[in-house]
Amino acid sequence: MSEHTKRRTLTIETIGMIFTMRFCPLKFLSLALLASTTSVASAASLVPHRAVYDISLLRADDGASVADASGRMVFELTGSACDGYSVNYRFVTKLGDNDGSTVVTDFRVTTFEEPEGSSFSFASSNFVNNDQVEEVRGHASREDSKVSVDLTKPEDEEVLLSGEVLFPTQQFEGILKAAENGEKLVQHLVFDGSEQGKKMFDATSIIGARSVLPNDNDDQLLSQDALSKTPFWPVTISYFDQGAGGELLPNYVTSFDMHDNGISRNITMDYGDMALKATLSDLEVLDAGNCN
Repeated sequence: MSEHTKRRTLTIETIGMIFTMRFCPLKFLSLALLASTTSVASAASLVPHRAVYDISLLRADDGASVADASGRMVFELTGSACDGYSVNYRFVTKLGDNDGSTVVTDFRVTTFEEPEGSSFSFASSNFVNNDQVEEVRGHASREDSKVSVDLTKPEDEEVLLSGEVLFPTQQFEGILKAAENGEKLVQHLVFDGSEQGKKMFDATSIIGARSVLPNDNDDQLLSQDALSKTPFWPVTISYFDQGAGGELLPNYVTSFDMHDNGISRNITMDYGDMALKATLSDLEVLDAGNCN
């Protein structure tokens, strides 16, 4: 198998850097925001919230150095459809190998996206064992069909993006609209500020059947109105290098249950030879901004 048809094998020495491959999620977990195609009325259903997820090891292949994983991920969405939305995200993970060595990663992201997707500001810091190993800061602005990215960290640089580029908020809204329309497959070209703010990714999303939680759910967390009274869809997103094509395997795959108010559950993050699970452990619905 060639280097172009396999994902890299992770080592415990470099494991702290893998979380810079994709920002959440958040990406993937920048999941709960307003897109440029959304009206104020429909965007009001997206709920500002703070969600806490417990991290555990879901799978480690024989070739992976990781034998154990634990940690916590916190995602906070604030703002309104009129003023734009901010995301604060922190992902702390302790990973261990079969020899007992451990590494602690701490990945922090702050973003702000203007209404109608006109601009996107992002800042991320990556720490390994309390030492900062990377910092990225930048601002992407859209004018007609072009996107210009002004980076200030790690160094001053301008990056020009071409194509039908979506910011993370717009990507999520595209997936949500497709789900509501009964579509099963959507593809987007995404810029989210990862990879030092210089790369775009081809994202392929597979959407499952609409569902709701059972009415007799006795789980206090799942019985909250924000979850129990909203429909959700299982979604899997695969991220590829832009224009890779062919039979290249994705760099990263994330799956989650997507509620129509922007809250996500049952998250998995697949890095190739290992996968992590993020289980929702706490949810706080925050005050929504007013749109006049």
